[in-house]
Amino acid sequence: MAKITTDYVKKSYDLMIHLNDRKLIESIKTRNNEKNKLKVYPVKVLNNPITLVKALGVTLVSLKCTDFATNRGCNIDIEYPSNIAIGSFKIFKAKLSKVGGKWQLSHNNKKFTQLHLIARKAFGILIGIKRIEAR
Repeated sequence: MAKITTDYVKKSYDLMIHLNDRKLIESIKTRNNEKNKLKVYPVKVLNNPITLVKALGVTLVSLKCTDFATNRGCNIDIEYPSNIAIGSFKIFKAKLSKVGGKWQLSHNNKKFTQLHLIARKAFGILIGIKRIEAR
């Protein structure tokens, strides 16, 4: 569905959905492309925040589906650190929906297949994410 990249490191993640025989969402999956590590999140946990990125035991980037339904998708909130030094977080709003029989992600009613995270740095050190670009 979407590739998640950043301008800070070469690491990327894939955000995918798994459908059952009736083309309904069965789970959301993430793959760390550097380690080829796959995580599966079944529908029963999708109304709770899902940790996508963790550092030093702290959740940095999380995804939450609100009002999730296997047949129509959900609104997605991606919470990310704007500035870790002051504990500031922002939320990127997206939508997972079925359009013309196909599942897609959109932001501000525009379809996207990539989320690119732009790093916020101070003295060359990563302190957060300046913005997320949907492409």
